[in-house]
Amino acid sequence: MNVTQVGDSAVIAVVNDDGLWFYWQAIGTAAWPAEQVAGPGIVIGGSSVAQVGDSAAVIAHTGDFSLRFYWQTIGTAPWHPEQVTGPQAAFSHSQVIQVGDSSVIAVTDNDGLSFYWQAIGTKPWHRELVDSPGLAFSDAWPSAAQVGGSAVIAATKSDGSLWFYWQTIGAKPWHAEQVAGPGTAFQGEVPSVAQVGESAVIAVTAADGSLWFYWQAIGTAPWHAEQVAGPGTTRPGPSVAQVGDSAVIAVAAPDNSMWFYWQAIGTKPWNSEQVAGPGVIGSGPSVAQVGESAVIAVTQQDNNLWFYWQAIGTARWNPELVGPGGA
Repeated sequence: MNVTQVGDSAVIAVVNDDGLWFYWQAIGTAAWPAEQVAGPGIVIGGSSVAQVGDSAAVIAHTGDFSLRFYWQTIGTAPWHPEQVTGPQAAFSHSQVIQVGDSSVIAVTDNDGLSFYWQAIGTKPWHRELVDSPGLAFSDAWPSAAQVGGSAVIAATKSDGSLWFYWQTIGAKPWHAEQVAGPGTAFQGEVPSVAQVGESAVIAVTAADGSLWFYWQAIGTAPWHAEQVAGPGTTRPGPSVAQVGDSAVIAVAAPDNSMWFYWQAIGTKPWNSEQVAGPGVIGSGPSVAQVGESAVIAVTQQDNNLWFYWQAIGTARWNPELVGPGGA
């Protein structure tokens, strides 16, 4: 589940007991209309949504561990389904994004870490092996983004190390960099990667429950580490993005409260804000910029899907009930 902007709307995709659903809200309005993308029993979870070209694109996993891709031209009604992989071929939750002129998906499978791409407006899906299974990936959600002129992926391995992979758009080789060594990441951690300013950045929960931010200036080699929050403060699954002129991270705490951390680009201090109090949060949150606001989508303990927004440069967080949540 994630939140993003598609056209002039905030959108969220989520799987619940009734199937795969797409929620959207036109910027500046209050209503959250819902559309059923796939019915019950077709997909089981791992949903992700993005804008790809002039379409909204949604992916989700089926019960046999295949992967489906759905697209809808912005402003129209029908959803078009495509099967990306066959059965037993997509084990982790996945993420869909646009990189260059292609739809791309990163996923762990029998062969290790794989990257699927499809030129926008064409049919075949192409698969590339990014790294091999002998390196023991944890069953985690690899995070993908476009950073500068490259497709990039962040992933953790079962030894707790954190890795960054990049490929120049339109080129073949994938390059691997170890960002942090064994024992660094929380077991099964799901890192989050994005471009912020002129840097690639990764947010990750460490083995001791602290929150870390790694950054690398585009085109350079060293990774720089910053501790955002101390030990015991953070659950796995932070989400990082650029909002306005800041790097921002949304994350849940062990007491199921939700926190928002922000840092003005090029400065040092991290600033913290509690978005929701203890006992509230269920799933890991997703953060993005939509219009002139920072927004967060999260499933709460009541298993409903909630949306929080804050106008950039202000302090108040505004909660909205979107609808039934789920995986």
